Amino acid sequence: MQKRRLLIGLMSALVLVAALSVSPIMAQSPVEVSFWHAMSGNNGKVVTDLVAKYNASQTAVHVTEQNKGNYNETLNAVIQAAGQGQGPDIAQIFDLGTPLAVDSGFFIPAETAFSADQITAIKADVLAPVLNYFTIGGKLNSIPWNNSTPLFYYNKDMFTAAGLDPEKPPATWQELETDCEKIKAANAAPYCISMQVYGWYFEQWMALQGQELANNGNGRADRATETNITSAPAKNIMTFWKDLNDKGYWTYTGKLHDNQGANQIFISKQAAMIVESTGALNTFKTGADTSGFQLGTGFFPTNGDVDRDGVIIGGASLWIGAGHPAEETKGATDFIMWLMAPEQMTVWHKGTGYLPITKSSQDALTAEGYFTANPGTKTAIDQLAAAKVDSATAGALMGAFPQIRDIMEQTIQTITSGEDIDATLADAKSKADAAIADYNSRLTTPDATPEATAAS
Repeated sequence: MQKRRLLIGLMSALVLVAALSVSPIMAQSPVEVSFWHAMSGNNGKVVTDLVAKYNASQTAVHVTEQNKGNYNETLNAVIQAAGQGQGPDIAQIFDLGTPLAVDSGFFIPAETAFSADQITAIKADVLAPVLNYFTIGGKLNSIPWNNSTPLFYYNKDMFTAAGLDPEKPPATWQELETDCEKIKAANAAPYCISMQVYGWYFEQWMALQGQELANNGNGRADRATETNITSAPAKNIMTFWKDLNDKGYWTYTGKLHDNQGANQIFISKQAAMIVESTGALNTFKTGADTSGFQLGTGFFPTNGDVDRDGVIIGGASLWIGAGHPAEETKGATDFIMWLMAPEQMTVWHKGTGYLPITKSSQDALTAEGYFTANPGTKTAIDQLAAAKVDSATAGALMGAFPQIRDIMEQTIQTITSGEDIDATLADAKSKADAAIADYNSRLTTPDATPEATAAS
């Protein structure tokens, strides 16, 4: 019996020792941080690789990334999950989703989640036009990450065949039409310009003319209540687009928002020019090599009768989810700060084509001669640097923005099909303003839910 008691005592002691020895290990288990995003294909692989690199670089935090579909699908998934208290620590939300993200209350403003020193560092490093978009009411709500602007691409060989200077892309609509006339006269290409029907271009051309898309300072001084899509700048855009169509200069697939189809028209040498996102540069470089032509880049052309204001930032930013333990929030902010460092930002830019949006990453790329070897990327950066920082280039904040972009794409197609510009824009404004009013009314309706707003 005494021997049995001794054995039990020894086993109890061993269990206690084991428990004590395990406790420190358990205490050192990494904080789990969830990251939902909309990156797929090649861009998704770059995200996976970066997250794996971060996890391997330290043991305090472990990030689990998950693709939730395209931008709209990711936004809806995040809002619905957050409404049930199951949202991610970090969410990638596209630019048009910014008002909904703010209004939902499901996120912590970046200036609250990050330390004062971290915010100071971010603001000192991120380019001013980029900060301008994501700053609302003087406060940075999310951290810019995958960002782009529109860019002009052209076939230098076709320019040469038409007697044009292959090193001088058109800077204005007027120059573009003059170049198109020469390209068509020389039979240098079946069409002059390929361009998808995309509301983003309309928004960019409004900003480039210094015109706000919505009232109340583009929805930044106060909540937007109506659009400015019957303004003179809006009519200028539609007149230009219709003119390109009527003269046989412009072609597209006939589908709305079909960038792949428009891109293929240009790559297959059916058109001498195209406008697309800066993120398409790698696609066009590969396509030009495959099809056998020299690729050129230039600023997104604008109305030559008006002083150039600037382009708007597109893409998405990273938001910190509310309602998570403090250690998860800190882990999320540490991961984002790591992503913003030049070592990662340069990898992100090279791997995806999104702009290097920090001064430190641009300095690093310059030092290694990257811009000399990749002049198209420098064009995009110079264009962004030339943009004025004002309410027009900050971009509009409208809760119903996704619907309004759809309305404008249908409007472009209707006008280029021959319908009256004034009447069609008036109809579009009526629909867009009604969408804004509907969204705004939900914010004061007791039964309104973020899920319903996101799904509309």
